Amino acid sequence: MRINKAEFVSVRVPFVQSMEILNRGENSLASIPKIILKLHTDEGIIGIGESYRGVSEESVRAASQLLIGKDPLDMNFQELRMPYGLDHLFEQAILDIVGKALRMPVYKLLGGAYRSEVPVSAWSPYHGEGNPEKVASIAKMAADRGYSVIKLKAYGQVVETVEAIKRAVGPDMGIVLDPNTGFLYPSTAIKLARKLEGFNIVCLEDPVPKANLDWYVLLREKIDIPIALHIGGADIINAIKKGACDIINTGGTMHEFKKYAAVAELAGIPVWHGSGNDLGILEASYLHACAATKNATLTSDIFGEFCRVDDLIEEPIQIEKGLAKVPQKPGLGVELDERAIKRYQAGSQKIVT
Repeated sequence: MRINKAEFVSVRVPFVQSMEILNRGENSLASIPKIILKLHTDEGIIGIGESYRGVSEESVRAASQLLIGKDPLDMNFQELRMPYGLDHLFEQAILDIVGKALRMPVYKLLGGAYRSEVPVSAWSPYHGEGNPEKVASIAKMAADRGYSVIKLKAYGQVVETVEAIKRAVGPDMGIVLDPNTGFLYPSTAIKLARKLEGFNIVCLEDPVPKANLDWYVLLREKIDIPIALHIGGADIINAIKKGACDIINTGGTMHEFKKYAAVAELAGIPVWHGSGNDLGILEASYLHACAATKNATLTSDIFGEFCRVDDLIEEPIQIEKGLAKVPQKPGLGVELDERAIKRYQAGSQKIVT
């Protein structure tokens, strides 16, 4: 079996009306294109992939040319050696081909499943800076759709926002607070944590600059809220050596995610899979990676269907009671919705042979 053609197209998919702030302006989240890839083989098997935001068409074209004539079954899936930032795009498509050829879902290619359902969170683009009730309304929408955890940025009126969520949906909705390292000093995080006692705060993610892991150690000593780090690569080892976190949010390719998570597992640290507010193909790959990872027990950032007007796949990922069902069909287990691709197409289709 050989790869004999690559097709790709840029798409822009807007966000739902309740998150209209993400559709505004030239630099909005919705305006940044993604690339949808189809790799064809001479046996008629097609593998699909979805890029991260902002990947250039030219880089995808150049990388595709490296694969023409190669046999996917002969590749080292753990290290594809594609250009930086494109590993995950091509990993999805190649493992989709291999899974279809071998008639098995991707999670089996990753070592087998620990779970058939992955806990997932909802997300709000609004934060507490003048929008507590807006955030609460999105939390209510999430609760009505079965989510038990919502993630939001911890800016501005954080306490008022948490209180509004509790009023809207009750005390059981877990809240992940992410200041994006916005607290300049540990004292700010400590003061906030004391005000949040009694609320269902899952964790405080990246509260202070990550260059100073000693501050994270201090925060773990001073507050009861678990401290999470959004981190990858060798930095995971440094964080674990320091004892800087209770939880790790990581990502990368499917194999990188498993590798980073394995390091955390040895230290007894649970992980969740981060995201870039993605569409259905990427999120399917996250589900396969989480299914095959023992300590991926926390709610992962799989909320594209919750936020976007379309996920570009024929059958949406099934989410019930905060659990996303892992696709069971061969490969990634999802199919492109070609009509939706045309609807949100942001450029001409490109072909590499």
